[in-house]
Amino acid sequence: MSSERLFSIIALVWFFGGALCLLAFPVQFIRFASLGTRPSLSSDQLKKARLAGVVALVLGCIILVEFAYGFIK
Repeated sequence: MSSERLFSIIALVWFFGGALCLLAFPVQFIRFASLGTRPSLSSDQLKKARLAGVVALVLGCIILVEFAYGFIK
């Protein structure tokens, strides 16, 4: 397996896993990512976290398309 393919697999898992966790459990994910220093999120921060989750999900889909079909060179 080439290093390029391995990097694509790691990026795919990173973006999809992070995006799904961020969309499903935003407060807990932010608390985990900040090593427990943020006890809660305001409504504005929650909206930004969900937006970041959607962006990460889109990037994961782009990586999946690249991984499956090789459209992006």
